[in-house]
Amino acid sequence: MRSILILAFAILPALSVAQRGGGGGGRGGFGGGGGFPHGGGNAPNTFITVASAAPAAATSAAAPPAATPPAAAPPAATGGGGAATGGGSGAVDASLIPPYGITPGVKSSDGTANCAGDNGKNIPCTCPPPVNNLVTAIEAQVANGLAFPSGTSQANQLTRLNTAIIALQNVNGGPGSGVGCPIVSTTWTELRASLQ
Repeated sequence: MRSILILAFAILPALSVAQRGGGGGGRGGFGGGGGFPHGGGNAPNTFITVASAAPAAATSAAAPPAATPPAAAPPAATGGGGAATGGGSGAVDASLIPPYGITPGVKSSDGTANCAGDNGKNIPCTCPPPVNNLVTAIEAQVANGLAFPSGTSQANQLTRLNTAIIALQNVNGGPGSGVGCPIVSTTWTELRASLQ
């Protein structure tokens, strides 16, 4: 029985290569680049992984606390205009997102690999993100129940700004992840103070 298992494990990678149509066949074999577009030959690429549900449960449990602060924001006016409002989902009008006020990629003057954010604070050089990435993150927050009203009132502008800040801080990991850009990668702290 043991020898059958060893034989089976020895044959599986070869079958995997044959199913992909790259069984050597004079196309370069292992050393000649073979049939894989990424180079590296026809070496089998078989990984066996074990996934645990525990991290997923921890991630989903972390999502509701991140959504709590905007609930205290003033209620949003529901209006058309193509902008998404609380509880729904839809396209977010990028023109309603305040300008960042910070140019991405400007190196910090302290000699580190960081870039310069608001008031010279260090930020990752990938921040602020491209606007289309932030639009996608805001749409995810809206789908999670945050408001992004299209109105022009001070309350609507503050609600939009708060949703944009939360989306910015979660832009790389999704709602509730905390994986994104710090608020100092924008000048939105000053903007929020002027709206309050």
